[in-house]
Amino acid sequence: MQATLLISLFLSATSITAARTLSSRQAGSIPLSIYDSAGCNNRPTPASIANIPTDGSCFPIYAILTANTDSGIIDTALATLPSGCTITLFTDFTCTSTNFARVTKAGKCFTFGAGRYVSSARTSGTC
Repeated sequence: MQATLLISLFLSATSITAARTLSSRQAGSIPLSIYDSAGCNNRPTPASIANIPTDGSCFPIYAILTANTDSGIIDTALATLPSGCTITLFTDFTCTSTNFARVTKAGKCFTFGAGRYVSSARTSGTC
């Protein structure tokens, strides 16, 4: 009886730890598809996909050098944003621009307009 109880407790503790680890890995980043011009309205292939970390740090989008980064959309790999999660997009690389857009749901195309690029992003809330 004591051995059965100990084994049950061990397995319960192991599964709780495993579930918590899996959950934090799944919410490690939010995929943001970046498009040239207002492309996300037309759904062509994105120029790039940036994985925005969910830790609230500023994520500069430097890697896209072959295309303008005028528009973006939460990638279709993620059907919905977690409840309470917001992504703020900026036109500068330091997440301090007064030109910003807040994204609270997946599937909505956003743009700053011609010549104003999505240059950085930051998450806030519960992502």
